[in-house]
Amino acid sequence: MSLDGAATEVAKRVWLSREIEYQKQLNPKMEALENRKRALIAKNDDIVRRVDRDKLQGWSPLNEVSNWLHEVESIKGKAGVVRKNFEDQTKGWKGYLPNCYKRRKISKESSELIGQMDKLITDGSFENGVTIEPLPLANNALPTMPVKGKTAELTQREILDWILGTEKPIIGVHGMGGVGKTTIMRNIHNDLSQQSESKHFDCFIWITVSNDVDVNKLQRKIAKELQIVREEDDDEDVTARKICNALKRRKKFLLILDDMWKQFDLDKVGIPIPSEENGCKVVLTTRNKRICGQMQAHAIEVRVLSEQESWEFFKDIVAVGGVILSKDIENLAKGVAKECCNLPLAIKTVGGSMCGVDNDAVWMDALKDLKEANGGFKGIDKVFTPLKFSYTRLGDRLLQYCFLFCSLYPEDHKISANELINNWIYEGLIDKRGTREDNINKGHTILDQLVKVSMLERCDNRAGAMFVKMHDLIRDMAIDITRTENPRSEIYAGQQLKEFSTELPEDAMRISLMLNDIKELSGEPNCQHLLTLFLQKNPLQKISPESYFNHMCSLRVLNLSSTLIKSLPNSVSNLKNLRALHLDYTRELRVFPAGIIPRLSHLEELTMHGSRWKWSSNTGEGAGIEEIMYSTRLAILNIQFKELSDFLQHAKSNKWQTMKRFCLAVGRSVLPAPMVECSLVEIGGCDLIGEENQLLLPDTTQQLVISDCQISSLWHFTRLLHKSELYRCEIYDCKNMEYLMEEEEPLLPEIKELKINYIPKLLVLCKGIPSPDALKSLESLHVDYCNKLKYLLPARLLQQLRCLKSISVYNCFQMKEIVGEEEEMGITRADDNNAMLILSQLQSLTISNLRELKGICSRVLICNALETIDIGGCPKLKKLPFSVDNLPCALKEIKGKKRWWDAVEWDDPQTRAHFDSIPKMLRERCF
Repeated sequence: MSLDGAATEVAKRVWLSREIEYQKQLNPKMEALENRKRALIAKNDDIVRRVDRDKLQGWSPLNEVSNWLHEVESIKGKAGVVRKNFEDQTKGWKGYLPNCYKRRKISKESSELIGQMDKLITDGSFENGVTIEPLPLANNALPTMPVKGKTAELTQREILDWILGTEKPIIGVHGMGGVGKTTIMRNIHNDLSQQSESKHFDCFIWITVSNDVDVNKLQRKIAKELQIVREEDDDEDVTARKICNALKRRKKFLLILDDMWKQFDLDKVGIPIPSEENGCKVVLTTRNKRICGQMQAHAIEVRVLSEQESWEFFKDIVAVGGVILSKDIENLAKGVAKECCNLPLAIKTVGGSMCGVDNDAVWMDALKDLKEANGGFKGIDKVFTPLKFSYTRLGDRLLQYCFLFCSLYPEDHKISANELINNWIYEGLIDKRGTREDNINKGHTILDQLVKVSMLERCDNRAGAMFVKMHDLIRDMAIDITRTENPRSEIYAGQQLKEFSTELPEDAMRISLMLNDIKELSGEPNCQHLLTLFLQKNPLQKISPESYFNHMCSLRVLNLSSTLIKSLPNSVSNLKNLRALHLDYTRELRVFPAGIIPRLSHLEELTMHGSRWKWSSNTGEGAGIEEIMYSTRLAILNIQFKELSDFLQHAKSNKWQTMKRFCLAVGRSVLPAPMVECSLVEIGGCDLIGEENQLLLPDTTQQLVISDCQISSLWHFTRLLHKSELYRCEIYDCKNMEYLMEEEEPLLPEIKELKINYIPKLLVLCKGIPSPDALKSLESLHVDYCNKLKYLLPARLLQQLRCLKSISVYNCFQMKEIVGEEEEMGITRADDNNAMLILSQLQSLTISNLRELKGICSRVLICNALETIDIGGCPKLKKLPFSVDNLPCALKEIKGKKRWWDAVEWDDPQTRAHFDSIPKMLRERCF
């Protein structure tokens, strides 16, 4: 045999020996894989049980736990594939040797999976727990006015005595509409909840029930208020258990159910039966005394004011600003007040409409109108008279039309001021000859006037966005007007309709079917004068025939948001006058026909936030993004791009500069629809590492949100983030990000607000020595769930943030100190002998659930503008960075747990005395 042949034979034998060894190892590896899989499944089941148990208490799974569970499901699937391939190879072995290549691949994959499973089993220890407790219910004061008159004051005192007593756990407050039941209860809620150390109740819950609420809707309202996580498949029983557990955990609660129209079984809803033993109370308000009996509640009636009380209340309103009424006018005004039926709501609205009037002829005319209108009416119809008088006194048809528009929304519905004003503009109520800003300002002026005369009530949300709503009696009056006067309206909002077969009147100008259970609309309504059509918040699946919208040529506002339509009817293209098309949360919308947008030549607003339909270039399957780019009047846009490449292709288009506002989502969107008027770009679930040089934003972008993206830091995007109009940046759930910016990188110099959430690998915000210009305009810094972050900022960078007003840090479980020294953070320390840190603009410091936090700042901290300190869940924090030499002189409020506050250590008695003098909101229990 030649040497070459011998060498070849040896090589074959070596290869064969190695392959046989692989085959021998495969069976044990598969057995080991199955063992690891069983161990992982057992660990997974334990975690799931812990999460499910805590969910019933109202707690939410930690982000890292959700990710872990997702990875377990993924690796179980991979292990199943490997197992099947192994079994196929075993069954298919016909000769001496199997398919060695495939078995070797199986062996290698098994080894990798075993390693990954071992890591998951180790990572699944979750020593810090698997869920996060909900934030304590914020006992925010409800907007209200003081009760007027001795009668109301005595009633309020009586109700409060029964609430604080032990005899009656359920109290029913009844009285006619507009008599002041809600006002009294709001005052009681505020008085009790705003006590810094309330000994009566651990939490206070206010629920507005309304006429259209069933058990399911009531449960949803309570769950939302209690921050309970509801799964899609939760039925009434599961939700009831969650509500019950959440309320029991809050010990003694005061639950106020305002505006009840029918009896509910507390058990069925999930409300623990209040008793003397548990110290809980339920208070309901209703117009119907019979409801009190059905709820086994102690009934307390709220009576109308006396004539003298009515006059005093009325005089306070009309004589606002110190105006003195003449004797003649005062006599007339007393007559007007008397026509208000001693009803606070009527007094407030009529008084508001007559406020500042000093012409006796006007007062005489008002008194004459009220007397004539009241003649022959009794009961609720007589109550409507002064309310209609207030409507008539608006005088201006523009004010009246704008007011009547609000009745399109359901009872007790909170109406977004932005949405309302935009609809007024689109209907043509507000003259559009000025700029858009002029029109918006005009809209706010109208809203302000309607609020001042008590036709609308402000009810801003917790984020500060403006909302308004109508008192239900005033809404009833408005609906009554729209039945006979222009603009004629058909209003069926929130009536739980399951079908709608009513023939729509040809002269209707506004139709509202929102918030019902309508699944199908059919026919071809002939509504040539229709301006606004509300169909949102229905399980609407089908609109037939396709020609449904053919005879609505005047339609200007069409809202199909939160419906289940699968295709946009082609007849929408015939709406030549359409100004606004709303398709938000149309999660089943699969077809947006090509050619509709170009035919809507007056379209100014298109919103599709949360829609299934994603926009791309020339898809051939429907409308393409080019239709939007060529739309000439489109000024407000909220859409989602299908791919990052589709967005980048049009990011630098001049189209964006002509728009007043846009919200562009790329990839996967996680944000709710924005409530503020700004231009926003959200990039979600994209690999940005390969796009460093290509990533672009429209020049007018004001907010940027990056979520669940492959990205290591933001330093790649320096040129992108120097946009002069970009003032807010939010980063969520970017698992590979280890730092925000690099050494000497002047990143985000114009950003005013920075929010960083769920970044599990984030080690530092700045890697190395920060640039002098980095974050130099920053006013608000919010960090949440960054579990590897040990220090928030180095002292040198924090010293540069001369505009910083607010610091909020939550759930960073390894954080040791808020302000880190450079050597502790691995940064070469510059020559810095300054032991003082000055934050001259800082007004608010909030830190919560930082379990390892031992200090805020080791330097002398000067915060002369600091007004609020809120600390919770920081058991190792024993000292505050203040002493007699650097007391925060502007401090107005301290919030935290009483037990923590009592354990705080002080350097000297003067410092403690200073902090003892500051008002506090100390909680015995948070939950």
